[in-house]
Amino acid sequence: MSEPPNGWVKQVLGFRQFSMRGLTKAQAEWKLVCAALNLRRMANMMAA
Repeated sequence: MSEPPNGWVKQVLGFRQFSMRGLTKAQAEWKLVCAALNLRRMANMMAA
């Protein structure tokens, strides 16, 4: 199931659509979004 994580990314980061065109660029953009999400989660864990 991939829908819950995608919905979570949409809710937390406000990521609604890709800015780049093409599969390779969209994949790179998705990796960047996931990295940003992970960094945010790590920062929250360090602050707690």
